[in-house]
Amino acid sequence: MEIFSHVDRAPRFGAIRTFVLAEIGNPALCLADIAAQQSISTSYVRKLFAAERTTFTKYVLDVRLRNVASMLADPDARIHPISTVAARCGFNDVSYFNRVFRKRYGCTPSDMRRGRMPMPGVSSVRFDPLNG
Repeated sequence: MEIFSHVDRAPRFGAIRTFVLAEIGNPALCLADIAAQQSISTSYVRKLFAAERTTFTKYVLDVRLRNVASMLADPDARIHPISTVAARCGFNDVSYFNRVFRKRYGCTPSDMRRGRMPMPGVSSVRFDPLNG
């Protein structure tokens, strides 16, 4: 029986989170990149994400959406078109980005940029890169 304790996985998952945050703007970021960088198998990476009650795909999407929301709330970022903000956060398909953004926040990226508050019960638009 494999022992998969919180103590053993915490430092590894922390390193994975750090890597994901550093590479989040890369639209081609994939599970294999993390596995190669950490010198572990992709199945072990999946287990680490599962132990955190998420998947790699959900985690990356969540980080990207929170990064975009944070940038849209920043008055200094208003000079950049929303499509540029999305691309900088790793979205290379604007239609997909708009669809997942609206589903998550209950408003369009333009609405959020104009100051419309997200739907009640939706997570805060503030992003803390240390706590994902």
